[in-house]
Amino acid sequence: MAKRQFIKKMFSDIAGDYDKLNRIISFNLDMYWRRIAISRLNNPQRVLDLCAGTGDMAVVLSELDFPPDEVVLLDINDDMLRLAKNKLNGAGKRMKLHYITADVENIPFDDDYFDSVTMGFSLRNLENIPAMLKELDRVCKKGAVMSFLDIAHPESKIVARMFYLYFYKLVPIYTRLFTGKKYAYNYLPASLKAFHKQKELIKIIKDNGFENVSYQNILTGICAIYTITK
Repeated sequence: MAKRQFIKKMFSDIAGDYDKLNRIISFNLDMYWRRIAISRLNNPQRVLDLCAGTGDMAVVLSELDFPPDEVVLLDINDDMLRLAKNKLNGAGKRMKLHYITADVENIPFDDDYFDSVTMGFSLRNLENIPAMLKELDRVCKKGAVMSFLDIAHPESKIVARMFYLYFYKLVPIYTRLFTGKKYAYNYLPASLKAFHKQKELIKIIKDNGFENVSYQNILTGICAIYTITK
């Protein structure tokens, strides 16, 4: 099964447990980390939320003192977007929301449409990061700011040793107790093992035409926020 189809099926299988498990795995810190990522945006008005899932990044956007005029939640999985729509029911009073089932490699919007892009905990799941970056270069205005949050590789050896023990050994055990989907949360640590380290990912982004790019480690790199300005 191609990675895209596998990811789509997996998130359908765990959609109902997804938010609860995010809070458990992160010790209830994931929404705080999302707020840090959103703070990197510069007065966002028209935001593309890639791999939007159940809508947590859009929730944080709705909490801003001056929320965006428009947020497009894009995901390949209808089950996740249905949960997002229910969750964000009240947020529609503060900003215009659109729910789009599509792939990050084929974003169904005109050139130079968005001034901001967000993504939470999904970079590792993408099949072709350069193809996504090419699309973002097309649909984003000059000066657009993108902020991507994801699990990463700690740059402290001591923290790395503790984090990898937790993430590779313990997370699959107790998360499958909640879902009964062993394969899904075996995938989670496996996806990090196969994913680029922070500096490697920065190089990939720069090699694909974005020179203004940086990253910020959280807790020495158990998570990282990648900030790109077009």
